[in-house]
Amino acid sequence: QVIKMGKSDYKILLISLCLLHFSVHCQGRPLSKRTVSEVQFMHNLGEHKQVQERREWLQMRLRGIHTAGMDELSDLTSDEIQHALNVLDELLKSE
Repeated sequence: QVIKMGKSDYKILLISLCLLHFSVHCQGRPLSKRTVSEVQFMHNLGEHKQVQERREWLQMRLRGIHTAGMDELSDLTSDEIQHALNVLDELLKSE
């Protein structure tokens, strides 16, 4: 028995086959290079946030040290103070 198809049936069949072909060939591959760059951007943003949080934490800790009484710091020599400043500077620069 022969099935008769009208013009609209052929259009629907053609569109369905095109969609099936497109979906099979795109499966598992990135849609564009932008997708990869967006993933890299999100990774860099996450790292930046971690560095920023670490710096804010360190600055908060430094404020606690800064507000300590001068009598507590008077026992340090100038070399010890300079060494502490150098260590703090390196910590701020580290990522």
